[in-house]
Amino acid sequence: MTEPTLNFHIQTHQNQFKIPHELIKKNFKLIQKLIEKQRKQLIDDISKIKKCKTTSPSFKLELIQKLIKNFESFMKKLQNFINKDEEFRSRLIARLENLTELQQYVITNNDNQEGQNHEESTENNNNNRNNNNNSTTTDDDKLLDFHNPNLINWYRDQTNLLIVDYLIKSNTRTRFEDNGEDNPGNIGLLLLKNLTKTNPKLLKLIDYDLLENFNKVFVSIINNHDLSLIVGWFNENKNLLNKINSNLEFEINYCKFLTLIEKGDINEAINYSRENLSGYGNKENYQQTNNNNNNTFSNGDTTSTNHLTNLERLKGLGGLLVFRSMENNNKNNNDLNSNDTPLSSKLMLNSTPFKEYQKLLSNERWESLAQCFIENFTKLYGISKNFPIYIYLSAGLSSLKTKSCYHNVENTIFKHSTGNGIDYDNGNDDYDDDDDDDDEGGVIDSNLSFISAETTTNTNTTSNSGKSLLNDPKYRGPNHYYKLLNKINNCPICSPELFKLSQNLPYAQLITSIFNNPFKLPNGNIYPFDKLLAPTDKYLSEKNTLLRANKVKDPLTREIFTIDSCIRVFPA
Repeated sequence: MTEPTLNFHIQTHQNQFKIPHELIKKNFKLIQKLIEKQRKQLIDDISKIKKCKTTSPSFKLELIQKLIKNFESFMKKLQNFINKDEEFRSRLIARLENLTELQQYVITNNDNQEGQNHEESTENNNNNRNNNNNSTTTDDDKLLDFHNPNLINWYRDQTNLLIVDYLIKSNTRTRFEDNGEDNPGNIGLLLLKNLTKTNPKLLKLIDYDLLENFNKVFVSIINNHDLSLIVGWFNENKNLLNKINSNLEFEINYCKFLTLIEKGDINEAINYSRENLSGYGNKENYQQTNNNNNNTFSNGDTTSTNHLTNLERLKGLGGLLVFRSMENNNKNNNDLNSNDTPLSSKLMLNSTPFKEYQKLLSNERWESLAQCFIENFTKLYGISKNFPIYIYLSAGLSSLKTKSCYHNVENTIFKHSTGNGIDYDNGNDDYDDDDDDDDEGGVIDSNLSFISAETTTNTNTTSNSGKSLLNDPKYRGPNHYYKLLNKINNCPICSPELFKLSQNLPYAQLITSIFNNPFKLPNGNIYPFDKLLAPTDKYLSEKNTLLRANKVKDPLTREIFTIDSCIRVFPA
C-alpha cells in the first residue's frame, strides 16, 4: 500500500491534538489553584467579620464591600480561564472535524469494486505479497480519491499550515512597517492573517499564540541576549519543568552570572554565584527533584548527567573570575603596556588558559540556553523538535530520489558545459535552517556559476546595470532558471530549491515497484497481468464480462480497450 490512506492521515495528525490537550490541563490546574486560594481568603475574611463584634456597623460594611469586590475580581479571573478553556476545546473540535472531513473523500465500495476483485485474485496467485500487504492494512483502512478537487483543497490548507508553522517558529523579525499600519511582527502570523480572510477555520487548526510566544522567547535569547522572557516562561512552568528534571534554571543563572562578569561587576557576580549557582555543585540538591517523580530510573540518569555537566561548567568559573579581576586591575592602572604593570600579569593575560576562559563569554552560552529551552518546550507539549514541514519534505523527497539524480547532463543544471561535475561540498551537508534571501541566493548562484559566456549572451541573462539576472530574487523559480539555461527539468530533486535539502536523504527503494508480467494499455498506463486479465470468482462481474468480449478496463481512468491493443513490456 503506497497511497496515503485515511488511517495514515489520522496517525500523522495526532500531534495536532497534543498542544491543546496540554493547554487544557494547565488551564484546569490554574483554575483549581484560583478557586482554592479564593476559598481560603473568603473563609478568613468572613471569620474576621464575625470576630469583630465591638466594631461599628459602618466598619463591618466596609469589610463586606471589600469582600464583594474581591469576589467580583475572582469571578472575572475565573471567567477568563473559562474562556480560555472553551477556546482550547474548540480547537480540538475543529481539528477533529478537519480529519472527519476526509471521510467524504474516500473511495466508495462501488468505485473500488474492481480493486477488491483484484485483491481477491491476487491473493490466490501471490500469497507472499498479499501477506505483507495485510500486515500493513486493515478493513477500515480506506483509500482517498485523489481526483476529488475538495481533497486537493484540503491538502492545500494543510500545506499552508505547515508553512505558517515554519515561519512562526523561525521568524527573526520584530516589526513590520507598512503604510503606518500596526502589522504583526511575526511573518508567520502575517501570512496566517491573510490566509484566514478566505478560510477562517485555519485559526483553529494551529496554536499560533503558543508558537508566537515560543518564537519571542527564542529570539530574545539568541538575538537580544535578554533573560526577562525566559525567566518569565520558567516561572510560569516551574512545577512542570521540575517534574521532567529540567536544567533550564541552571542555564539561566549561568548566563546571568557570565553577563555580570562581562559587564565588569565582579563583586556582584560573586554574590550572585553564592546565592544561585553554588547549590548546583551538591548532588543532594538534585535528588529532591528525583524523589518526586515516578520514573526513578530514567530521572535518576538525567539527574546524574545534569549534576556532572553543571559541576564541570562551574569549575571553569573560578578561573574566569581570577583572570577577569586581574584584567580589571590592569585597566585601573591605565593600560597593559605601562611600565607599572608586572611582567607576570602581562604573561598571564596573554597565556593560552586566559584565552580559553575568554571563550566562556562567547555566544555559546546563549546557544546552550536556547537549545535547553527548545528541548524543555517540546518535551512539555509532546511535539517534535524538527519542523513538521521538514519531516514531510524528507519523506516525499526520499520517495522521489533515485541514483540518476544530479547526474543527468541533458536535463539538469548540475553539470558544467564541459561535462565536468559541480564541486558542491559533500562534507558540509548541514542544511541551514535560517534561510534568508542572501543565503538562498548563495546556494542557488553557486550552482549556476558554470554558465558559459556564450549561453549568457544568447539568453540575455544580464541587466542594463550589469547585474546578473540569476542574482535577482525574482528569478528564484525553477521555470525562470531553466529557461535562462535552455534546459528542461522535471525532477524536484534536481531543482535549485530542493537539491541541497535532498542531498543527505536516502534513495527510494524502487525494486519492489516493478510489476510481475507488466502490460501497457494504449493510454500509457502499465498494470500487472493479474490486475487486467485474471478473471474473478464472480461469473457475472463486469470484469469477466469484458474479458469474454476480449476487452479490459483501466482501473484508474475507467477506459475500455481491446486485449489485442495491450502490449507486454519488460522492465529495464
